Amino acid sequence: MNIRETAHTRNGGLMVTSLNEGDITLLPKEYLLTQLAEHGYLVLRGFQHSIARFSQLVRQSSGRISLDPARSFNGDTAQKVDAGYDKVGLHCENGNSPFWPDLCWFYCEKAPERGSQTTVCDGKLVFEHLSAAARAAFSLQEIVYSRRVEEQKWKTYAFHALAAQQNAPISLEKTTLAHLLSLTAGTPGTTITLNDDGAIRYQFQTPAIRASHINPQLKHNFANSIFGPSNHYEKPVITFANGEAIPADLLEEADAVCDRFTFDIGWQHGDVVLIDNTRVMHGRRRIEDKARTIFNALSYLA
Repeated sequence: MNIRETAHTRNGGLMVTSLNEGDITLLPKEYLLTQLAEHGYLVLRGFQHSIARFSQLVRQSSGRISLDPARSFNGDTAQKVDAGYDKVGLHCENGNSPFWPDLCWFYCEKAPERGSQTTVCDGKLVFEHLSAAARAAFSLQEIVYSRRVEEQKWKTYAFHALAAQQNAPISLEKTTLAHLLSLTAGTPGTTITLNDDGAIRYQFQTPAIRASHINPQLKHNFANSIFGPSNHYEKPVITFANGEAIPADLLEEADAVCDRFTFDIGWQHGDVVLIDNTRVMHGRRRIEDKARTIFNALSYLA
């Protein structure tokens, strides 16, 4: 395949450009994951593109697919990004829940003519530029997220996440709390309780400074969702593990450092972006061009 590799910004990321409009589905999984481990996120540009090709690339590069039950479905892989028009803070996708995928994908079917950019921020760089006191504060205590999720949403998630597995529910109506709990097996720091109205409340404890799942040698990445959105869901309660609020001055410093290393994708028609969702956070500028059309997919290595 005839491609050119260039830095996305002076601070990182990799742009992979097809010089002959190659088929994006021919990019090998091993190539993508090797480059992702080094660069944190990839922008794939100039390839033949479509929703079908995007979905195929995600499936062949992943162990299993994850879906957000609050988003519009497009097949069994891609979902339309439709979370309003406001600015979205930096976050790891689903990083405030025990259902935190390794990989976050975007496909730009129609690029915005002005503004409306998806942003990326490498948590490795953020950690390196935090003060020693801030690094210590975020390293000594984990973060706890707590939130209520409506019955229809958690059942939809469990039903699709378990599809084709041996313990898959036979229908959405037959999906139970036990099915959902089976998806959190092996995820420490997670408790889920069922409310009388069928909704659940989960509590998820996780480090604010974490190792990358794609490149485990990178052990110190400020990768979390303490600045993240709550579109389609109740806003989570976020505290340190001891139950205390995260101090305002600590949040202000982290926000300022993140802002220094936040960059626009610079969308063009047909771009595909692949993000290490355990290292690189993403967000969004305010939507100025409502005609932009972007799809999202979430997946795990295994």
